[in-house]
Amino acid sequence: MGAGHCEKICDEHLFRDPEIYGLLQENEKVLDAEDPWRIAATRGKICLRRLLHISLALAAIPFFLLFVCLPLLIFLFPNHMQHIFFLNFRKIPMTDYENVSSNNVLNTGRSFYLQGEQGKLGVWHTWPKSLTDSFKQKGIVPSDADMEESLARMKFPVVLYAHGNSFDRTIDHRCQLYNVLNNMDYHVIAFDYRGYGDSEGSPTEDGIVADSRLVYEWLLPRIGDNLLIIWGHSMGTGVSTRLVQDLSKEGKAPHGLVLESPFNNLHDAVMNHPFSLPIRWMPDSLVNLLILNPLRSVGLNMDSDLRIVDITCPIYIIHAEDDHVIPVKLGRMLRDAARAAKRDVEYLEFPSHREFKHKFIYLADELPKHVRKFFDKCDTLRNGTRIGQST
Repeated sequence: MGAGHCEKICDEHLFRDPEIYGLLQENEKVLDAEDPWRIAATRGKICLRRLLHISLALAAIPFFLLFVCLPLLIFLFPNHMQHIFFLNFRKIPMTDYENVSSNNVLNTGRSFYLQGEQGKLGVWHTWPKSLTDSFKQKGIVPSDADMEESLARMKFPVVLYAHGNSFDRTIDHRCQLYNVLNNMDYHVIAFDYRGYGDSEGSPTEDGIVADSRLVYEWLLPRIGDNLLIIWGHSMGTGVSTRLVQDLSKEGKAPHGLVLESPFNNLHDAVMNHPFSLPIRWMPDSLVNLLILNPLRSVGLNMDSDLRIVDITCPIYIIHAEDDHVIPVKLGRMLRDAARAAKRDVEYLEFPSHREFKHKFIYLADELPKHVRKFFDKCDTLRNGTRIGQST
């Protein structure tokens, strides 16, 4: 494209703007009409100034949307905007929920559904490694009835896993944790809350806690005298803490609670999350007014530091120092809240150089040793008391 064509385009845009055109005319009056280069340079400067103004205006649009419109949308439409917290709309296309092994689960597993308040809930049951190996050696493919009966018939601990926000029970880091627990000879029951994975419905805090309780109560009559531990990760720690608080008040607490990468309360989780940058400029009073109070008005609280004080079973908090999603200080604050209430709480923190961040603690070679020690403690403390009775 020639210089003359560029100048023509620039002129066309300049002449449409009366202010710029007037400025140009004014400058040209003081210039020597015989000096076309000076006239061209003046026109170029004015054109660049105009382009700079337009570019700055365009660049400001996303900042305006993030820093102003997003908080206002949460304030005006909290029932819809709470899905930013749940992130249940994030799914991997073509996921096969029925075929457990296709999702890198190494031991025998089955997929089934329970009827929830808003429709079906997808559930997986994956087997302890020794059971998987035993059936394989005999050349037997276990039926669904075999797998369900094994929960009580053989003495293996049972882990009920409550996952975090975003995606579902099939995502790789969750499946890798199932593998670790199965290889320790534990049953794993993993499920998707309403609106996640292949589970029907739409999530709310009350709703996903109710889903967790439904799976828990499905398990109780099926596990015999086996140890039952609830394991929550990330958002699932808020769900698990509330569930176990409720169960503790009813005298039906599980034998133990594991909280992996937890937060202490909704305010601190929101304000320390990487996505919270657009609202960090706000004072707390404005954050409460525009963000937290509207979310609480639709039932989203997740105040684990207030709920953990009522939990009666042993608690194990696990966190990575380099967690970039939920800073480790929030896990420490939750631990401190439990200690202040004289709860039975243990704390394990992995240093930053291990690079486990938010969801790779399962990679720790020593994790099975620590988890087994906690499970053994829970087994000892229950003193033969069945779940459903006070512990």
